[in-house]
Amino acid sequence: MRDAFADLLLGGCCAGCGGAGRVLCRDCADRLPYGGHLTRPDPAPAGLPAVLAAGEYADPLRRLVLAHKERQAFGLTAPLGCVLASVLVDAADLLAAPREALLVLVPVPSAPAATRRRGHDPVLRMVRSAAGALAAAGRPVTVARMLRVVQPVADQAGLDAEARAANLAGRLGVGPRAHRALAARSAHAAAGVLVVLCDDVLTTGATLSEAHRALRAVGVPAAVAVTLAATRRRSAPKVL
Repeated sequence: MRDAFADLLLGGCCAGCGGAGRVLCRDCADRLPYGGHLTRPDPAPAGLPAVLAAGEYADPLRRLVLAHKERQAFGLTAPLGCVLASVLVDAADLLAAPREALLVLVPVPSAPAATRRRGHDPVLRMVRSAAGALAAAGRPVTVARMLRVVQPVADQAGLDAEARAANLAGRLGVGPRAHRALAARSAHAAAGVLVVLCDDVLTTGATLSEAHRALRAVGVPAAVAVTLAATRRRSAPKVL
């Protein structure tokens, strides 16, 4: 039913290549990147944790991300969630986290106005899908909606790195209820807890840096961040 609805919205064509058929054709599905690669914007904002991304923000991945985000192509949620799950596995391996460690996935929230305009929260939807894939593979995982927008955020489109950082500074906070829920869940995680920030695209790093600041402010720093894609404005990290 979801695939049929997405096909209707997209005119019965693949969101990746535009070919006739389902929302994601087999060729574009085969071209999806899997696994995480360390990436970093250049320059990187202060406080940005290590970031792993599946691939470059280029077609067909770019088209799939935009169709899911802006055109409610919910048939893409599961495949994009699987890509993100593969990045999360590599992030856990990079940090030598035990397989039994609880993965706490913290999605970066969209501005409330953007969520209303889109009719859904694309990052949250994708992160929940990734969590489902990880749970099916036997990994302890939970999605923690800890972050919330506490001050208005202007549209980021067209802003450079400095302007994005200024626009986002102090705009995110942590809800006390979510903080208590995480503390309660963590108390029963015998193999430890790995808090991971999750977003769809890494551009300048300002959003993830602000999200990390908000978590650190309540004593819950993220060990790492993951995204589906990263823009070309980046460099390989010199030091992990």
